[in-house]
Amino acid sequence: MIPVPQSVLESLADYYGTVAGKLVHFGGGREESDGVIYAFPYGDGRRLLKILFIPEEGQRRGLFCLEERLRFARFMGENGAHIVFPQLSPQGNLYETTLSESRRWVGYSMDVVPGKSRQPTEWDPAFFRDWGQTVGRLHRLARKYPSWKSSVDPVNGETVLTWQEEWEAFHQWIPDDQVKRKWLEIRRELEALPVTREVFGFVHNDPHIWNLLVHGDRITVLDFDVANHHWFVSDIAIACQSVLSFISGGMSGKVYNREKLLRFLHLFLEGYEREHRLPAEWLDRLDLFIAYRRILLFTVMQGWIQSQPDVHRSWKAMILSGPEVVGAWSKVRPAV
Repeated sequence: MIPVPQSVLESLADYYGTVAGKLVHFGGGREESDGVIYAFPYGDGRRLLKILFIPEEGQRRGLFCLEERLRFARFMGENGAHIVFPQLSPQGNLYETTLSESRRWVGYSMDVVPGKSRQPTEWDPAFFRDWGQTVGRLHRLARKYPSWKSSVDPVNGETVLTWQEEWEAFHQWIPDDQVKRKWLEIRRELEALPVTREVFGFVHNDPHIWNLLVHGDRITVLDFDVANHHWFVSDIAIACQSVLSFISGGMSGKVYNREKLLRFLHLFLEGYEREHRLPAEWLDRLDLFIAYRRILLFTVMQGWIQSQPDVHRSWKAMILSGPEVVGAWSKVRPAV
């Protein structure tokens, strides 16, 4: 990502009642990151300030999408979801902006919460149930949120934050023609799916293990920066990501321990169904959404994957073959 200029740090720090010299790097700033997070003193503790660059092309649209996501996250937190809560600036705004060399930079503030990430190879049934319950609560609350098919730009009436918009962005980004063709096939399958309030809504869209902080028996969800309107089952497929990558196989290579994956899903869904229940046929579609996630990650991580020829070869083979990973959940769900 583009390094944050000193003038931007100074300007945004001032908006949030601090000075650039007191901003301490907290996270982000890597090549694949969308921004940089700094901690700064606030009262007797600390808050976080996330700074990101909004490209000039589509800038107003980008700011509107950021605002919609921050509003959605605040709704979740205000209604009982455990999240890193976005705080208003001292001026009462969801975010503040500044210009540097004709570039628009944005900063928004969040609470600091206790906790740490779990290792993806750690097997903890209680954590998996709580993780499922956490995602289930997000989906239950999403069914009460005003927007559920898309957000609508009040200036021009255009729909934004749609799954189609996400699909199109990745279609333009995918560097491999064969993978692009598989991405087109997935779109055709998605277009045939029902869109109802029971199964579709504004979702976190990235509730994988690294976007969770665990403190005792409390799980806090981080990072609503790619929140989008999508099928609820997509979030469940995303939650499987670490198991597919580190425990069972099925993401970048063949499945080698399907029983572990099925056991994880059983535990996760046991927690999920404490808060929200999907019709059974939607869980039978998990493989479609795992295939969607496989291509999305292949694209996002392209720089690293290209440097690992064996991984690249294996990952692409999984995309092109589209093997059964979970199968029909109604038939394979482990017995209680």
